[in-house]
Amino acid sequence: MKASFFVSLPYGQVAEPVTTWPVPNRLFDPQRAVAVAESHLEEVELADSLGFDWIGCAEHHYSPGSLAPNVSVVAAAITQRARRARVCIMGALLPLNNPVRIAEEYALIDTLSGGRLVAGLLRGAPYEYLVYNVPPAESRARFEEAWELIMRAWCDTEPFGWEGEHYQFRNVSIWPRPIQQPLPPVFISGSSRESAEFAARHRIGLGLAFTNIPQAAPSVELYRKAAEECGWQPRADQIIYGHMPVYLADTDAQAFEQARPRVEHGHLNPGMMNANRLVAEAGFFGSRNPERLKFFQTMDKMPPLSLEQQIDMGLLLCGSPGSVINQLHSVRDRLGAGVVSLDFNRGDPPATRRTIEQFGRDVLPAMHEL
Repeated sequence: MKASFFVSLPYGQVAEPVTTWPVPNRLFDPQRAVAVAESHLEEVELADSLGFDWIGCAEHHYSPGSLAPNVSVVAAAITQRARRARVCIMGALLPLNNPVRIAEEYALIDTLSGGRLVAGLLRGAPYEYLVYNVPPAESRARFEEAWELIMRAWCDTEPFGWEGEHYQFRNVSIWPRPIQQPLPPVFISGSSRESAEFAARHRIGLGLAFTNIPQAAPSVELYRKAAEECGWQPRADQIIYGHMPVYLADTDAQAFEQARPRVEHGHLNPGMMNANRLVAEAGFFGSRNPERLKFFQTMDKMPPLSLEQQIDMGLLLCGSPGSVINQLHSVRDRLGAGVVSLDFNRGDPPATRRTIEQFGRDVLPAMHEL
């Protein structure tokens, strides 16, 4: 089992409670942002030195939860700090961006890293569609057309034109092309039935983020079944699960004491929950995923889960090294996932660094044996 160290460049706590989305940027402190970015990139160097297999990053907007509106910029910085680990972009949001630009940027990341890119091509969370005014009901069609265009941009060796429903280009001939031939490892999100079937049909990897094991298991089962019907079998490392926050200590009691106040009393920004609901109701999930629509419509009414429930559902890792290894074993057994995305950020750089070091020393070697 491989470990992907996730870095989202979170800004951290702001000066006053935030209940709206977008978050007003009058709360932004430029000097603090510089320090935060450098601290997270130092953690990337540490994770790489400890043997983490991948360094992951993602795109998000309008919130102190992430200072990464362009994931390619973050990935480029990672290539200069991590000299061994793969650089996993999970990912640029295809329907919100120019697909030819994404093809170019990803190819450059593969070049800067010497062929270490893992290419996540995603639709994104519902609320992201309020950022650039992309119609949510067009998300699926835009995604699939953009994906086809990127694959052709990476593979064709002569200039070509593109006249699609959503994208038109008179000439496409990207420089550089990806270093990895014929393609880097490619993943898409598997949060819907369409995505799982799409991944299986195109023989690419499946990413399962911001979910839990009971919700993810049907998607994995569908993905494997559809792949078998298409004449192939996904490898374990073609299924990514996460992002799992990590609370690690010498004993279970110490880890539970650290985690419980954060995970049992934390909640999403109400403004962001409302934005997710509005976009979901505008057709983001289409007609084949009524359960996903219901989930976003009722998020604010869901009862809080205990720490123990969250551990059992695979929402996080918490405990002593032995307990965390057992929890990772459960992820592997229940989902067959060969890569787990891990989130170590706790808002306290020294504490975060100690957790990363302890995981690298006491958990990672056993994880590699699973």
